[in-house]
Amino acid sequence: MRHGWNRLTDEQRVEVARRYEVGDTTTELAKAYGVAKSTIIGILRERNIVVRRQPMTPDQVRDAVGLYESGLSLSQVALQLNVNQETMRVAIIRAGVQIRPATGA
Repeated sequence: MRHGWNRLTDEQRVEVARRYEVGDTTTELAKAYGVAKSTIIGILRERNIVVRRQPMTPDQVRDAVGLYESGLSLSQVALQLNVNQETMRVAIIRAGVQIRPATGA
């Protein structure tokens, strides 16, 4: 399924791949083209381009810690910051945050 990909032309998809290969991040590309980061990653994978690890910036970690400590769930924080939930969870644990027990919601 090519959900969301029809928003980008073939030329744009080629440009996404080219920009990624010269150093643009998936987050930058998603913002530039007005699509989800997962759309950018899908385009890259379709073209057999190895996707670089997507670490969080120190500012993102700080924001994640604040949002999580304000009471948001891990999934809510990840969604709000547009980052992978597991990446975010590991980052805030490394920052010293104690993870709350899952609510099962």
